[in-house]
Amino acid sequence: MKTKIMGRLVYLLILLLATLLLFSCKDESNPVDNIQTFASSTKTILPNSDGIIELTNNNGDQIKLIIPAYALQDTTAITLEVMNSVLTNPFSQNILTTIRILPDGLKLDSAATIKVTFNKDISDTSKAILYYRKENNLAHPLKSKWLNNRTVEAFIFHFSDYGGAIPTSNEIISQAQNASQEQNSNVWDWQSFYDLITALLKYESMLELIGETDLSEQLHNTIVQKVTERVNLFMNQPIPDEPCGYYLKTLLKYHEMAILIGADEHIVEQMSEKLNEVLNRCYVRGELEFSYDYCVSAEGAEICRTITGFIPFNVNTTIEPHGQINGSGNLDWTGTMTGLPSNCIYNEVGTVNVTLGGEMVLDDQAVLWMEFEIYEHASGTVTAGCDGINHTLPFNPPDVTHNIRILAQDGAELIMPIPGTTGHFKWILHLIFMP
Repeated sequence: MKTKIMGRLVYLLILLLATLLLFSCKDESNPVDNIQTFASSTKTILPNSDGIIELTNNNGDQIKLIIPAYALQDTTAITLEVMNSVLTNPFSQNILTTIRILPDGLKLDSAATIKVTFNKDISDTSKAILYYRKENNLAHPLKSKWLNNRTVEAFIFHFSDYGGAIPTSNEIISQAQNASQEQNSNVWDWQSFYDLITALLKYESMLELIGETDLSEQLHNTIVQKVTERVNLFMNQPIPDEPCGYYLKTLLKYHEMAILIGADEHIVEQMSEKLNEVLNRCYVRGELEFSYDYCVSAEGAEICRTITGFIPFNVNTTIEPHGQINGSGNLDWTGTMTGLPSNCIYNEVGTVNVTLGGEMVLDDQAVLWMEFEIYEHASGTVTAGCDGINHTLPFNPPDVTHNIRILAQDGAELIMPIPGTTGHFKWILHLIFMP
């Protein structure tokens, strides 16, 4: 009997051990949870606002996440975490502990930036990368914005786990091969496809760097094939009745990728024609709202001015040169002086004639911007005096020009401080979409 009991106990112990081993070896859906967080910071960011979250990891490296305005569709609580160690990944020489950005998987309409300022110099800047850790054995190098021996900046279009490494030659070859076999069938998920293509382009250049010319050329052909197939699939989609939102963004990103990889000229030309057609339906007119509010000291007193109004403009998208901005109108200008004796007054009244020029442009990230050239000519009168004896005189300040750049999104704004004054210049863009 004792032997049977001992046999059963041994059997149960073996079964328990096997069960523990089974669970310890399973593929975790989010393995980084098993690594302790060293530091964490959360900030709630509105869709029309930008935001920066900063942390320092346990190596003294400074991590900065920069979210531009209009990257988010909804008000979102964004969390930046740095881990105590490096999560399992395909690279043997990691130069950065794992970075996690939450909510996991959230896609962005415009690129955010990860900026890392290292505590020590990077040993090999020719191969150093920031990467998206897609799986334990698969990583995508990010598109670099800036790189030197202390600082790396790169673009991201979704939130996930990220790291930094200096891949070996064998790792570059194997990762290029693995990434080239990835499939992405959702034509509307441009973020994931853009992430894949920019990663493959980075691997292509790294293969060339380590002398694998044939492999680099083969990978380039794969990239061209992938982009061509995806572009053709997207171009077969009908233009929606309201194309000025996600459809336009997707078209812009595929257009950027086609140009980036040197796609067939006929394909690029077709995309440009469709882009012009959509832009003509979306961004043809608008208003630039002016809100100047500032004070300047004047011999012990202070002159405060307010200049407000709306200047309508049109954007040419139908004939060459495309994207030209034309507009004109008047702003209201008032001013008063404070700090005067109680029996004295100083008031300004006038108009500011504004002429708008410039162009709508597409940057290297396929983001639309309005680059305004603003010419201002002011004229008015000043009424000043004391004890009821006032004089009204013409007032014609010097002409002023501004060159500003605003994201081509309805409601986007730009605030510029004015040296030597308290207050600011403020411009707000209002885009009126065609039906």
